[in-house]
Amino acid sequence: MSLDNVISYVREQASDPSRATIAATVFGVWLLSRIVLVFYRLYLDPLSKFPGPKLAAATSLYEMYYDVVQDGTFTWKTDELHRKYGPIVRISPHALRLRKSSAYHEIHRMGTPFAKDIRFYRLFNVPRSTFATIDIDLHRQKRSLLNPMFSKRGILDTEFFIKEKIELLCRRMKEYEAEDKIFNCHEGFAAMAVDIVTEFAYGKSYDVLNSPGFSCRAFAAFDAQHELLLVLKHFPLLGKVMQALPYWVHLLLMPDGAGMAELEEEAKVNLRALSARMGTTMKKNSAHRTVFEELLAGADPEHTDPIELANEAMTIIAAGMHTVRWSICVGMLAVAADPLIRTKLYEELKTANPDINAEFSYLQCEKLPYLRGVILEALRLSYGIMGPLPRRVPKEGAVIGGYHLPGNSTIEMDNYSLHHDEEIFPDSHHFWPERWLTPESKQKEKFVNSFGAGPRQCLGINLAMCELYLTFATVFRRFELDVSARRTKRMKVKEHWLTILRDEQLKCKIISRKE
Repeated sequence: MSLDNVISYVREQASDPSRATIAATVFGVWLLSRIVLVFYRLYLDPLSKFPGPKLAAATSLYEMYYDVVQDGTFTWKTDELHRKYGPIVRISPHALRLRKSSAYHEIHRMGTPFAKDIRFYRLFNVPRSTFATIDIDLHRQKRSLLNPMFSKRGILDTEFFIKEKIELLCRRMKEYEAEDKIFNCHEGFAAMAVDIVTEFAYGKSYDVLNSPGFSCRAFAAFDAQHELLLVLKHFPLLGKVMQALPYWVHLLLMPDGAGMAELEEEAKVNLRALSARMGTTMKKNSAHRTVFEELLAGADPEHTDPIELANEAMTIIAAGMHTVRWSICVGMLAVAADPLIRTKLYEELKTANPDINAEFSYLQCEKLPYLRGVILEALRLSYGIMGPLPRRVPKEGAVIGGYHLPGNSTIEMDNYSLHHDEEIFPDSHHFWPERWLTPESKQKEKFVNSFGAGPRQCLGINLAMCELYLTFATVFRRFELDVSARRTKRMKVKEHWLTILRDEQLKCKIISRKE
């Protein structure tokens, strides 16, 4: 019953009701409706048969407390809930969280009927992007246009400029060494990642690697949005208000980086510049294939949606910027802090490339077993997306992991629990490349899902893997990273869907190798 209907009803019942009487009646009706709703959720809802805290079943405030008040600790709270209630737990009025690794690929598989949950994915405010497209068939159509560029063949065709950016990074690292300055890995590797992904997207990079201190507003804008993500998840009205504000208001509110509004503005500017370079004929003119030249060249200009292109650009740039940076930093710290791992990796790289200045190739790196183990551990312990991937159960329901899930409910699984399944990865919090050198390790790779799985697997997996292999190989072949001044050997994080750092950034002294 709407508020207007309640007021109209009360007015009909009393010829001259006081405002206090109307207010009391409205409040009474509202309170009764909430009591009925909570009773339904606890005892009549199809999800009521699943175990979990009663407060979590009654209200989303339970999850909000750990997400917002406790700053992204709900992932660790669910550890406690699963120990108490078992593999499947009701964690909100609408959602179940499942921790059963064998069930992951039942949900995230090719041909899956489980669609993304729109209540969660709409908070990113990129509804026309492939990433946020909910309809399974429409998503398949959109992704088919992008797949050729992001295929392994497509990445190998553009490997040369990835190497160019890594070479530029190495030159900057030598500058820091020559000036006896501390190198900030978070900023340096982020600069490399964003220069690669913008070159790949637009044919023209942001050139952050050449900027003093690797300063880039795109980092600040993304990080500002990252901080707000869980707040917007639980207060979607705030997100709608922010979306309605003009860009200049966003800049006033967040002068250091205006979140998604700034990323959208940057995307529009870069797409307009790309269109201008291509001219009225929309012919490709970059030295290599680029994502948006391919899209624009193959589209009818009169039917090209600029908002859809901007949405696509925002998601590609954001994804290519954060996850690569974080995976590299996690792996770099683990290798640099462990003399045995560092020595084993260096010896393998030196054998593969005796000339210290020789370039590695992506295909060559993939064949180096210890390097491969380092990359897999870096991915496993950086998680990709740390939080849950909410999926809607088909309306007819489904059986997953032996549990019958009611139709139109939400089921969640997360990479954190998957990557720390002790039955699959013993001593799972330990960075141990050797775990990937055994004959049976190949079977375990499917449980490292930093890029997701199935039809919604991250589009940029091949680009990211190329960056990771070439960066680790080149940096550790040429340099030692001295992290001895660091107080902690593991970075403290919280879960804001993506991993968010709550610790000092990774910094090191650069020492060039002599051979």
